Amino acid sequence: MKLHYSMAHEPLLDLSTRDALVANMKKAGIEKIWIAGFFSGDMIDLEELKQAKDFAEQNGLEIGALTIPIGHPGNSLNPDDPDSKLKIPEHWHYRIDNKGGTAYFCGAIDSCLIEDNGNAAKLLRDAGFKEVFLDDDLRVGNLNANIEGCYCDACITEFNAIYRRQETRETLSARMSDRLDTALMKDWVAFQCDKVTAVMKATDIEGVKPGIMVMHFGDERHGIDIAAIREEMPDTLFRVGEHQFTDRKFANPYAKGEEMLGIAYHLNFIDKPFAFSETTIFPPRSLKEHNLVYKAKLAIAAGLENILFMSGTWVMDDSYWKAIADALPVLRAFDHDCVDRERTYPVHLAYGTHGAYAESIIPTSLPVLAGLPVKPLRADQREDDGELLLFFGDYELTQEWQAKLPRYKQVIFDQKAVLKNKAVIEALKAMAFNLVCWEHEATSKPDAVEVSMLQARIGQDTREFPHIVEGGYIGLVWLKNSEKVILYNLLETENQGVVEMSGGKHPVRLKPLSFAVLTGSGSLSEYDTEIQL
Repeated sequence: MKLHYSMAHEPLLDLSTRDALVANMKKAGIEKIWIAGFFSGDMIDLEELKQAKDFAEQNGLEIGALTIPIGHPGNSLNPDDPDSKLKIPEHWHYRIDNKGGTAYFCGAIDSCLIEDNGNAAKLLRDAGFKEVFLDDDLRVGNLNANIEGCYCDACITEFNAIYRRQETRETLSARMSDRLDTALMKDWVAFQCDKVTAVMKATDIEGVKPGIMVMHFGDERHGIDIAAIREEMPDTLFRVGEHQFTDRKFANPYAKGEEMLGIAYHLNFIDKPFAFSETTIFPPRSLKEHNLVYKAKLAIAAGLENILFMSGTWVMDDSYWKAIADALPVLRAFDHDCVDRERTYPVHLAYGTHGAYAESIIPTSLPVLAGLPVKPLRADQREDDGELLLFFGDYELTQEWQAKLPRYKQVIFDQKAVLKNKAVIEALKAMAFNLVCWEHEATSKPDAVEVSMLQARIGQDTREFPHIVEGGYIGLVWLKNSEKVILYNLLETENQGVVEMSGGKHPVRLKPLSFAVLTGSGSLSEYDTEIQL
């Protein structure tokens, strides 16, 4: 485990407060900080960046650079700061949506934007920075299932020339909305992905290791082709996209489950040494201190080695640093108990076929809440460790998925999936004995009754993997090679359940929002930190 913090450079130059800030960070175990050097086309004063870098290094902190490469469509830096620089340069042009509207504060990816980002990387390298992490504004869509991109006249003309098509904004918009022309959808998505990858390649210069922060469940429909980026630049750093940055969202058990699914999904593409968490508060003070610590534990449970705390351009208050410092011994002990342990997910949650198909972006977190060792999986990804496939939700049973079904011991369809794929399932059931139709429709916000229903359905058959058989809202990650499981309480109250593993059943009782490691013999080590509701 290595702890990082992303921040603006100015606090490292403030003589009245910087010593206390660095002391707080070091007490909290921060080893590396990332300071922003390029904001939406504007380069930060290089002499100031060098001074900030020198001060951090003199105080024993490693330092990397972060950039805002194209700009966010809104103030997602710090809403408390009305002076935040949001306007893009005059020689850039705005991204245009499929209705012809303008995504203000957000640049379209063209040659001048790419060149400016490449020049920024060179300037940062010459200032002594060896890594440049590009913020998650490097995308061409927002957090939704839709295929977006830039629909300006120049981009459409360029697309038509490359792909030998004759599309207009209106025809493209219609085809991306009705989702019937998959060939066109794939071409348009590939066109957008090439633009994002081009910005990455401009940053991938001698002496600099590039990185990209990927939005929650971000994929090709948002212009982010992780596999292509890795193929072009194998040492790229990635932040795996989390979400729920406020108590209002994160306090819900299903939201915590969605966050874990989002991490696990992105780790399908990324080797863990190159993966960073997005352990974020946004906007300022919107997430309680104990929930920030919980997010860090969740990242450790998922197997992330780099925990990256973030808070926009606002520097976290002393109370947050104290909470992390107080929790640090527990975080380290928890990490030590799980280090070098491969996470195994024999339960797969079907998550569409490919980003270009624009299927539902947030899968149900029901299997997490029911205590199954589960990860989302697309049809174009390997399923070597799969035993049980849960086909829940409005996803299409494509030819790619149909080819995979025989490799699972069992496939369970919920009623939404059955309705979506009724004819295909009926045809397949005549030839397959591993397909089960569950008389329930999984929801996006599962309650305790629904959790119990899934546990009962799972319990109708013998399972070789560990899982929760009684009680709910306890997440489970399997450390198969060490014959252990990680358990995490998704509730802000004490919780209890029964874990079935290694041929036995083990009752467990967990403190509010605590994490624990359970061995096959029934020994439980709990990693509890203080919470203040």
